[in-house]
Amino acid sequence: MDNKSPSPLKVTMAAVATEAGVSRATASRVFYGSTPVAEHTRQAVFAAAERLGYVPNTMARSLAARGSDLLGLLLRAPDNPAYGLLFSELQAHVSAAGLQMVTVAPSRNEGAHFERQALNRLLGLRVGGMFLATSVIRAEMLEPFLDLVPVVVVGRPESHPGIHSVSYDEDHNAELLADAVAAAGHLSAAVVVPEHSVSEHRRGMALARGLAERGVRVHRISSPTFGSLDEGGQEIVALRRQGRITAAMFPSDWRLLTFLTLAQEAGLKVPDDLSLTGFDGIMPGIDLLGFTTVRIPVEEAARRAVEVMRTQLQERTRPQHELLPGTLIRGRTLGPAPVLR
Repeated sequence: MDNKSPSPLKVTMAAVATEAGVSRATASRVFYGSTPVAEHTRQAVFAAAERLGYVPNTMARSLAARGSDLLGLLLRAPDNPAYGLLFSELQAHVSAAGLQMVTVAPSRNEGAHFERQALNRLLGLRVGGMFLATSVIRAEMLEPFLDLVPVVVVGRPESHPGIHSVSYDEDHNAELLADAVAAAGHLSAAVVVPEHSVSEHRRGMALARGLAERGVRVHRISSPTFGSLDEGGQEIVALRRQGRITAAMFPSDWRLLTFLTLAQEAGLKVPDDLSLTGFDGIMPGIDLLGFTTVRIPVEEAARRAVEVMRTQLQERTRPQHELLPGTLIRGRTLGPAPVLR
């Protein structure tokens, strides 16, 4: 008996609708966003599509027509300075290469299902290749398309064997920050570890690991939703008031900036009472804020990603994973460890 799954290009929307227990019209609304659909229904349709390996027909027809000079970019939260700069740099290099690029960008608070819908729309535009610059959508979501269009992940670490990537070396960058905190004499620190962002989770775990390897006690602070950038902030304040930490490390400068308000309201002085570190180094005015952070190489990542894409448009080669190290920025938010009382 043949147990092979059907080709993703042969699975119909009607089959997805049946699998999800909805009408074909409802499934169509989920994929093409014509009218609102209840969240539980949306989730059921996407889950069914993933199980069956469904590719919407318009995408299949478009992707089958190879040779387009139009590239797609799925970009996360362009209001984040790191993503905003990445978009600007990618657009500049794509234009310089004589190509075109169309971008879809879910907002900061929208989860993976919104990105899946954005991906569906993007792939329906007959793109010849796609850049993925988001920390939310998983590589497995792209598997049905990898034989049809080249995909280059930009920024986040990626190990999928079918996807090219030009990524920030998050482990190396975390080592730089862990070294700085340990060298300043801190023996106990809080580390924010988000759950839904691939990059920020990787950063948080690497920071925690780096501190532990240097003999620093780690208090992991979970951040389970997209609802608030200051999630976990009150827990950090409580740990400091209890005399259990002298430093707190954040996987982005945005999270550090938000926490500064909580620290001020709590009467904590930075860095006299509590040292803080961030991640990204892109935020405007960061030199005036005096953040200790890592400056990620956004410009180099964009340049290399477009070079890789140009090569793949000419001849598909075996995917490679490049890692680009960042640079430590020493600022006023990191100081010597205070004596705990």
